[in-house]
Amino acid sequence: MATSTTTRLFRIRKVSELPFFCNPVFLFISIWITMLATLELQVSWSTFPDRALGFAVFSVSVITMLLGYSLTRRPEPDPAEPKPAGRYLIRTQPLRRSILILSACSLLLVIYNYLAFGFPPVFAFIGLSTLDYQEYGRFKQLLQPLIGALFLCSLLESSRLRRWFWSAFSLGIMIAYVLRGPLLMALGQAVILASIRSSASKRNIYLRAVAALLVAMLLLNVIGNFRTPQDVFLSFMEIKPEFRSWPMALLWPISYISVPISNLCWIIHGSHFTEPTLSFLYPVLPAFWVPENPHQAPLSDSHIIDGVHTYLATYFLDFSWPGIILANFCLGLLSGFLVNRDRITRYLLISPVILSAMALIFFWDFFVYLPTLGLIAIQMFMQKLCIVPVRIAPSSPPQLAPTPIR
Repeated sequence: MATSTTTRLFRIRKVSELPFFCNPVFLFISIWITMLATLELQVSWSTFPDRALGFAVFSVSVITMLLGYSLTRRPEPDPAEPKPAGRYLIRTQPLRRSILILSACSLLLVIYNYLAFGFPPVFAFIGLSTLDYQEYGRFKQLLQPLIGALFLCSLLESSRLRRWFWSAFSLGIMIAYVLRGPLLMALGQAVILASIRSSASKRNIYLRAVAALLVAMLLLNVIGNFRTPQDVFLSFMEIKPEFRSWPMALLWPISYISVPISNLCWIIHGSHFTEPTLSFLYPVLPAFWVPENPHQAPLSDSHIIDGVHTYLATYFLDFSWPGIILANFCLGLLSGFLVNRDRITRYLLISPVILSAMALIFFWDFFVYLPTLGLIAIQMFMQKLCIVPVRIAPSSPPQLAPTPIR
């Protein structure tokens, strides 16, 4: 084997050994339960009042997702197929070269945007004149997958110094550009990747996940208050008076989860399907190619706030209820594929991206989304380049045990 390949071996864990948020089915159902729970709170005057519609969408989504999952899920491996590798190793030198390339490309885009648009949006926090986060910069559809891949790949670094430096570098760009969605996805991917690779007990993994969730909520609160002042947030979200005294660290995530599902319910309630369209594909187009949205009328409902409406609204607007059924059915097919042959742990650079998109179904469709597809393409290449499966014979020495991640 080439000398550029590390000799540390890591065990490929079974999906049954992983925490629930590494299983796409359990993650999907738990996110939906959270969506219904926050909808039940009715924190906003614009929240859809009829809980029955939200439960109907939940029921249809879960049933069709499980149907798709059952069609692709195989409880037992096929004896005719070769037994998959039980270990993997990480090729250190190709990984480091790739990290340098990703960081250089990201830095070039950051420098270009600085020269063209000035300081990034986060500098407004210290009083400097900057553009709004939505207006600042170009090529952000390219920058997002680059820094996302850089962050995730940096977590595989064997050097603690390099690991912290490159992860801080990529997260720093996300914070500078006030990219709240990509930042949450990156933190979720970090938790999932660490859970896949760790040899710790489930209890310790859950403790780390809770700590990461608290950090994410803190960042959500800080960046949210920076992007939208508290009084503007309370007014824009139409928060009811009895909830205005709640801590913003709670109101931000509750509103972030409940408003999109409420918007979806208003869209289903008020829209009238006439003919199928393909607007669900618009997010995979470069920004300068995106045509005019054909659903402006139903999306202009005064009850719809913040412009987000879960992963399902566009499919409903394009195809009515068959769109909801088909979207969830496809998620079920994908989930069954990932669970089969423990692909979640074997594709350790790809599955965190898909699972993080699953975790954000309450907000937006991050599956049919150009930055996500770009990130998956980069990670597929990195998986092929840097992750080497290794088969260990039963008589092999026992010292090749899994190495815990520090």
